[in-house]
Amino acid sequence: VIRTKTVPAPGRMLYATRTKKTSKLIMEAAPADTSAVLDPTVVTENPAEVAIRKYVEARGGKRVIRKILIANNGMAATKAILSMRKWAYCELGSEKIIEFVAMATPEDLNANAEFVRLADSFVEVPGGSNRNNYANVDLIVSIAKSQAVDAVWPGWGHASENPKLPNALKKSGIQFIGPTGPVMAVLGDKIGANILAQTAKVPSI
Repeated sequence: VIRTKTVPAPGRMLYATRTKKTSKLIMEAAPADTSAVLDPTVVTENPAEVAIRKYVEARGGKRVIRKILIANNGMAATKAILSMRKWAYCELGSEKIIEFVAMATPEDLNANAEFVRLADSFVEVPGGSNRNNYANVDLIVSIAKSQAVDAVWPGWGHASENPKLPNALKKSGIQFIGPTGPVMAVLGDKIGANILAQTAKVPSI
């Protein structure tokens, strides 16, 4: 799809969608008499892309996240998708501005799990112990790469407290939604976390 350069009349915006076989003009906010000059060499960004990029830039961010792998299941995954869709609608005007990819075991599919229905797509993973699926770091990273996601949301439990996951994702250029590997490693060790807290002069027992 090519969004083309236009010359609209005042108060009117014209978008053009072009394919190999068809050229279709879609008018928005249409007062009369608009002339358009189609220039296939000029590509205009999708409004959703522009909106989320401006949102990130306005808050000092450097990375736009449009596609997220939900590396969890059940209530955790359901709440995550619903919350992020609500946020996207309230902040950016569209609940579909972020795409969600779910991981689903045969058990999840047989149960007609809600989080699978809420996601835009899903990847079936082995069932049984979470070592086969939601706690399997290599599997999560492999799916994240194959689905070309921008980020991974690990939820809680499973692989969410394993520093190997954020470390592996970082090497692949994928954002981990959570603490960095080194921070997770320290805080995951009770003794190390206590020492760190005392060093930061946080009252500890």
